[in-house]
Amino acid sequence: MAKNIVGSNLKKIRQRLGITQEELALRCGLTQGYINFLENGKRGYTKRSLEKIAIALGIQIHKLFEEQPPPGVAVVAETPQPYGKRRRMYDDIRLLLDKLPATVIEHYRLLLKAEIDLRSKE
Repeated sequence: MAKNIVGSNLKKIRQRLGITQEELALRCGLTQGYINFLENGKRGYTKRSLEKIAIALGIQIHKLFEEQPPPGVAVVAETPQPYGKRRRMYDDIRLLLDKLPATVIEHYRLLLKAEIDLRSKE
């Protein structure tokens, strides 16, 4: 069963802000039914609809994609890698991107390729 990370995060953020689905729908120009379907994983989303929702919630769009660890699981921060050889880090990023929807993956792959190209020209 696929996880509904975006819908789950949308619902948590909306509830934390104390607004209803109807109010969110009015703020972002979408329907309450669409918000409901997103939260319950019954409908896909577009970049534009997520932009509207993020603006209405006053958050950055990436907050909708952050996966929270299950309750009781400790998160350990990794030591930052020194600037320089980052091939392994790029591979880790690609593994994380593969968990996102295809449109989001393609966007980040283009950004990653552009950064790699810029660094190779230096």
